Amino acid sequence: MLQKMRARQRHTRLMRVANHLVQQEGMISAAAAGRVTAAQVACLAFARHQLRITEDEAADYLAAALVARGHSTDHRLAAVAVNDLTDAPAPQHRPPAR
Repeated sequence: MLQKMRARQRHTRLMRVANHLVQQEGMISAAAAGRVTAAQVACLAFARHQLRITEDEAADYLAAALVARGHSTDHRLAAVAVNDLTDAPAPQHRPPAR
């Protein structure tokens, strides 16, 4: 149970990091939000929370933050790319209908 709580807390922190970067750049322009890199997510995660994450994991959080804010992404989840999921189809990332 403690492990689940830690995993949830870690996930929440990483999503906040990615959302912060996308939101900050999105204030400049939508195109700028799309230029946030996975390396920026990994660096900020370490700076704020001392969390070391791989670039693939950072890319997953970045893609989630972009899609949540209505930006499109061609990023394929790292877990799907290396077949870590059980026969689940890769998610289709589409901006919400307006």
